Amino acid sequence: MLVPESLLQHDAEKKRVKRGILSDSEERKVLEKTLYLPYLDFTYQYSHQKGLLSKQTVIGQGRSVVLALREVDLGFYPDLAALVHQLVDIESESDSVVRGIDSTLLVSERLEELKKMLSDYDNRLRELSKEYNSLLKTESAKQDVKDSIDHLSKTREARWKMFADGLKLPSKFDLEKLELLEGNLFYLPYFIVKFTRGGESRFLVWDREGKENESIEEELMKNHKFRQLVQSHADERRGPEDLDDQNETDPQIDSIPEL
Repeated sequence: MLVPESLLQHDAEKKRVKRGILSDSEERKVLEKTLYLPYLDFTYQYSHQKGLLSKQTVIGQGRSVVLALREVDLGFYPDLAALVHQLVDIESESDSVVRGIDSTLLVSERLEELKKMLSDYDNRLRELSKEYNSLLKTESAKQDVKDSIDHLSKTREARWKMFADGLKLPSKFDLEKLELLEGNLFYLPYFIVKFTRGGESRFLVWDREGKENESIEEELMKNHKFRQLVQSHADERRGPEDLDDQNETDPQIDSIPEL
């Protein structure tokens, strides 16, 4: 960590006290630890056509980073590749290290999931288009079908854009032409604090520079598997009531976000 842990502890305590003042019950801290989360730094290449008139097939190459855990998908972080040379080795047997997947297998799996997802969307859109064309202009159901088509189209585009932007792929691109080359695992420290109050809980997370990471905080709140994974590496400071997430009245959805 570039920031002393004592400063992060102080920030966490300030947030705990502030939350307590604004409510009729006080939060208590049940987890406070620096954990090392795994990231995969990987390279890839793809072929695509370039040029308006004389189409030429060229090979594009790229590099990106993904959180190397099957339990969670937080997208791609190519900017983290610049940190690799600054990091130091850590002891793999430490209970602070959350073990990751040290290969491009994880990205390959997400690529296959994306292909299937886009294919499912395309099939559904074709079915809706046929239904839309079969209806008369005067039928009230026609507008409902059109709304469904628009919604599915936007959802499909958002899912594709998340992947394409993360890898800086061309807008018109055949996923079958994407080839993953190699990947190397590295770890980044995060200071993680969990508070509970009245059966509910929340997480606060700071990165190595002392900046609060809302993406990981949100993922811990809504993703049961990721939450369990993190808590399995936590200190034994919690009572029995904190060990079972099933006892928490967490209003969030416990599911792994789709790619």
